[in-house]
Amino acid sequence: MAEGKTALITGASSGIGLATARLLLAEGYRVIGISRRGRVAEFESSNFIPVTLDLGRLKDLESQITRLLEAESIDCFIHAAGQGQFGSIEQFSVAQIETSIRVNLTSAMVICRSLVPAFRRQRKGRIIFIGSESALQAGKKGALYCAAKYGMRGFCQSLREDCSSDGVQVSLLNPGMVRSPFFDELPFEPGPAAENAIEASDVAEIIGQILRTSPHIVIDEVNLSPRVKSINFAKKR
Repeated sequence: MAEGKTALITGASSGIGLATARLLLAEGYRVIGISRRGRVAEFESSNFIPVTLDLGRLKDLESQITRLLEAESIDCFIHAAGQGQFGSIEQFSVAQIETSIRVNLTSAMVICRSLVPAFRRQRKGRIIFIGSESALQAGKKGALYCAAKYGMRGFCQSLREDCSSDGVQVSLLNPGMVRSPFFDELPFEPGPAAENAIEASDVAEIIGQILRTSPHIVIDEVNLSPRVKSINFAKKR
């Protein structure tokens, strides 16, 4: 159990973030959950601290993280928030491009800008980024999303090197298609069979395993795929 430890999770109200918050609360963590929704009905517990925040609003994000660090000692950070926009690059406005990069990439950098010095001072801390298979292999209509996820992978690798001598462990998970609300507003989704998608709880279990490993090792990167890849392009919306 992890009584006394505090986890900071982005995207904590749905998908991988929600599943991770659920797991860590069960293991005894206090969880600070950042999401646009904030409050999560199932977490009526003093161990869950909801924070309502849009990660695209970087100045608000920076000030909120600063306030949190003044009030809390954080042991681990799981960046699970993200959004998907797919199409040819000319289909997106400049504002859409900026928002996508802010939410999927820049927000993680802004949080780490404040969090990493705190981890260095305490000589320990774990950072886990949720990347994507799109950081490993670019795909058609994925220019915007792939750019952010490739950037995330590079940021993670560099941050790992920068922090390794300070007791900070940085890991990256690259899942394939996860059955979650991520696809609610998209024109496609994983196939219907169980083997066509990863469950958010499966990703959360791997996050839990990483957090339980020795402080003397780093799990650099984990790639996850559905056993049988299948995409439904004819979903009903």
